[in-house]
Amino acid sequence: MYFRHRSCYDYSIMNYKHILILVFGVTIFRINPVVSQTDNDYMDLLLFYVDEKYDICFNKAMKYTLKEKTKKDPLPYLYVSKASFEMSRDHKYTNNYPKAYKTAISFAAKYRKKDKEYKFKDDAEDYIDAFKLVMIEEIENYILEGTDATYGKATGLCKKTCDMDPDDYGAKLLYALLCNLTKNKSTAKEYFKICKPKLAEYKDNKFSLKYMTKSQQFILRFALLEYANYYKKNDPSKAKSMLENGKHLFYEENEFSKLNYNLDFKLVYDNI
Repeated sequence: MYFRHRSCYDYSIMNYKHILILVFGVTIFRINPVVSQTDNDYMDLLLFYVDEKYDICFNKAMKYTLKEKTKKDPLPYLYVSKASFEMSRDHKYTNNYPKAYKTAISFAAKYRKKDKEYKFKDDAEDYIDAFKLVMIEEIENYILEGTDATYGKATGLCKKTCDMDPDDYGAKLLYALLCNLTKNKSTAKEYFKICKPKLAEYKDNKFSLKYMTKSQQFILRFALLEYANYYKKNDPSKAKSMLENGKHLFYEENEFSKLNYNLDFKLVYDNI
């Protein structure tokens, strides 16, 4: 197995329903409605979601994604994802929506593709951040199984994570490593090349964490450690060099970290 298990990672994930935030969001919408390409604020979808009528929210949002007039609007795709995610966590929807979890992932990525400028960041960021923390735990479990099949599953899921959050360079770095493991060398090189300028920025600037979400911080730390653990036996200098990119961020406590500090990064760094 290429990766070692680390049991002390922090998986303290927020409450996904965000009821208080959403109720507050309704008030904000009434005062200053978000306008889409079709001047539709999609208040109907928000209210169904807040009322936990997830199947109705899903069906109405899906119809919007299929209509010629509204299929280019990002928000319906976001609500398809959010409603699907909630249904995937409730057994009463299992029979009618057996693929709810996969749908949630797919439509989160489709939403972000539609919202290239992230105009609806206030509506999406908390949800996507929490969802990514769920997905990275699943990715780690696949990695720990250590088979060709599970590496393939981890790679596919990691690519979806990149699509959901194009600003997550830790996810891109992890995807590059997983592509390398699954013998997709050209894609691995492509994604590592994308990451290099950001890694150089992280190496020189401890304030980089300030501008990252919790999931971005977590996945970056995870990716750096996995990269180091993979290379430390055959190429320890390469492993050490990769960890240098995150030393300012994770070696000691950082005031901008949204994660609980642990010694994982320090221990791996000191033992290479």
